[in-house]
Amino acid sequence: IIALWGLLSGTLRNRSLSSVSLPMSDPLPDSPSPEPFAKPQLHGIQISKLENGLTVTSLESHSPMARVGLFVKAGSRYESPRILGVSHYLRATSFMATTDRTAFRVSREIDHLGGNMSASSTRDHFIFSAECMRDYIEPVIETFGSASLSPVYHPWEVSDQSRLVELELAMAAQSPHVGVVEDLHKAAFRFNLGNSLYCLPHRVGTFTPEQLHSFVSSHFQPSRMVLAGVGVSHDELVKCATASFGRASSRLNDPREPSKYFGGGEIRTETSSDLVHAALVSQGTSLGEGDYLSVAVLQRVLGVTPFIKWGSNAVSSRVNKAAVEAAGGSPAMASSYNASHSDNGLFGLYVICYAENASKVIKAAVGEFASAAMGNISEKEVARAKNQLKANIMMNNEDPAVLLNDIGTQVSLNGSYTSAQAAAEAVDRITPDQVIKVAKRIFNGKPTFVARGKLHDTPDL
Repeated sequence: IIALWGLLSGTLRNRSLSSVSLPMSDPLPDSPSPEPFAKPQLHGIQISKLENGLTVTSLESHSPMARVGLFVKAGSRYESPRILGVSHYLRATSFMATTDRTAFRVSREIDHLGGNMSASSTRDHFIFSAECMRDYIEPVIETFGSASLSPVYHPWEVSDQSRLVELELAMAAQSPHVGVVEDLHKAAFRFNLGNSLYCLPHRVGTFTPEQLHSFVSSHFQPSRMVLAGVGVSHDELVKCATASFGRASSRLNDPREPSKYFGGGEIRTETSSDLVHAALVSQGTSLGEGDYLSVAVLQRVLGVTPFIKWGSNAVSSRVNKAAVEAAGGSPAMASSYNASHSDNGLFGLYVICYAENASKVIKAAVGEFASAAMGNISEKEVARAKNQLKANIMMNNEDPAVLLNDIGTQVSLNGSYTSAQAAAEAVDRITPDQVIKVAKRIFNGKPTFVARGKLHDTPDL
């Protein structure tokens, strides 16, 4: 018996060792062959248009979670002087009662689906967006249709949301950056793109349901809308859009008034802050302009915010290095500033420093921009900036929220979509001469200057 046990154990040990010695890539002996795995087919951007003019666009990523957004050409630039701030009130009153559902029902349905929904706005667009499991996009699109085409705006709901508007204004007032950006657009464009994203403080509580209805009926029309989705079936998205928006009609509108860059303006706001926030810009490029990517490369040649969390870019950023050296060891920060809209844009410098150093820090940063405009940009700097821009494009493409916004905005403004890969290939074709050309054009443009803080040492325009 003992001899038989030793023989069997030796045999089993040898089998165990032989099986371990097999490469992990080889199938096990006598094991059934696995079923072939069918990889999901990734489709490119698909674009369709309903009979009433609403555009539907999607990208199928086969993700279990879907993101959808309704992009409406109804941003703050479309506000008339009599209703400045109405888009801020619309953000606050979104997903309130409609003709076919109460505010409680809207909230309860989204909670039940495990999704989340929000409303935001830019100067060009008003945006409804939502994230949910891909099996539940139909009720989400129904809510979009109801909220955008048939809101009720009960007087008590509008009145109650005034407190939310006041809170958002108070939060914005605590951010010097928000104030500088709003003043910058006001000084550069005056109206249209100069209209603020925020309601004027003295107009809080003055908007009536009739004013909100008037703006919505004029601008929230299917022909001015793009329904975009990421992680959804295009056919299903078109079906949901037809069911929720198909019966709405579009009326002819006056064409959008083009924006005009005036320049030469200056807004100085004295505050008790020891830190000065200042921005000096000129006319940049619009989102659809041919030099858009060249300007984006220039932005990274001059320097943007640090790429390392809690790190410093005082070595890699030209303007920040100049600002830090000019401050003489005192904290200071400078970066390029680039804001592009549908038909215009701003480009320049943004500086933060202590009040006593404002003059020399701002002048040092401007000196670096002047040097770049005179042609002092090396091929090595352009190559580094192009790599940074391509990495930024690709990383943004992996964020579903950023990707959705990019798709919706591009299709709304251009009727087409340029993929991240195509954009990266276009970046590769940019030459140093193109970057120097746009630097010279922007630097020689009419400047606009905005500053906030203790401004006793801040230079005038």
